[in-house]
Amino acid sequence: MKYIAYLIIFTIFVSCDNELDVVEDFKDIPVVYGFISLSDTAQYIRVERAFIDQSTSGLELAQIPDSLYYSNAKVTLEHAKTGTQYEMTRVDGNLEGYVRDEGVFAQSPNYLYKLRNADINLIAEDEYKFILNRGEGFDVIETTTVLIGESDLRVPNVKTGSPISFNSIAFTKLTWSGSPAAKIYNVNFDFNYQEREASSSNVFEKKSVTWKAIRNFKSDEETGRVSLNIEGVNFYAFLRGAIDEDANIERRFDNLTIKISGGGEEIRDFVQIGSANLGITSTQDPAFFSNIEGGRGVFSSTYELVLNDVAITNQTLDSIKDGQFTSNLGFQ
Repeated sequence: MKYIAYLIIFTIFVSCDNELDVVEDFKDIPVVYGFISLSDTAQYIRVERAFIDQSTSGLELAQIPDSLYYSNAKVTLEHAKTGTQYEMTRVDGNLEGYVRDEGVFAQSPNYLYKLRNADINLIAEDEYKFILNRGEGFDVIETTTVLIGESDLRVPNVKTGSPISFNSIAFTKLTWSGSPAAKIYNVNFDFNYQEREASSSNVFEKKSVTWKAIRNFKSDEETGRVSLNIEGVNFYAFLRGAIDEDANIERRFDNLTIKISGGGEEIRDFVQIGSANLGITSTQDPAFFSNIEGGRGVFSSTYELVLNDVAITNQTLDSIKDGQFTSNLGFQ
């Protein structure tokens, strides 16, 4: 799973009789982040706890795994239409390839809840429920999301070998059929190439830079079909900034990788509300989004379409070699 968010620290100050109390009675707050996806081989959901303790600071608690994680929690995904439930297994994310960054929270163990796609019947456009039973007399936490279906790029039709074109004075059109459940999109291009020191080496080294062409594009299309235009000049401006000029370096273009990532309604609302109060005219307190009733966090769905070995037109290649933005990058 590529989208695993991290726990948020909650600090609460309570004032009473003109005295400032930095703690209050113990309160357990479940924190959940999970994005189920058809395009992954397994589902991972992070479940942690945030709480206030009268005798220990939050920074100390964050470094204690027994305080950060529930010891006997049961995490379940349910297919809402049939009521079929699938219990998830607690694993150490560090051993699954998702090593937790160093920071405020204990780095090891890094507990996540896992369910392999082979062990669950995932059906696109159906609703799935997340269920957290913490035990210890706490209320059961539930929330739902709609599973995003597959996407398919229609224009350009790169699956049939059609190259993509970038014109510095025109738009490049992308059209894909997606899921009606996808409400927000990112589009990335991995520009894959090789380079060598022309004066001292005959060995080319593979390189890649990622152009984040579209960020947080919101879609309300009930059909799932999305069309948008990308300014071609931005492609060349990106290359100029991402690749260093060096007169002794010779480069060759390999191919592009196109990645179209869709997110559910909950992710759209999270992004939209999170950016609503930015700027010098914003309100003092930032808005906070969560669809975890009785807790904090986001449970939603994602889908990533990945298209490898995408070619570019000869005109685009010539523009990379000789154009005003990239002529000094040494592409042959």
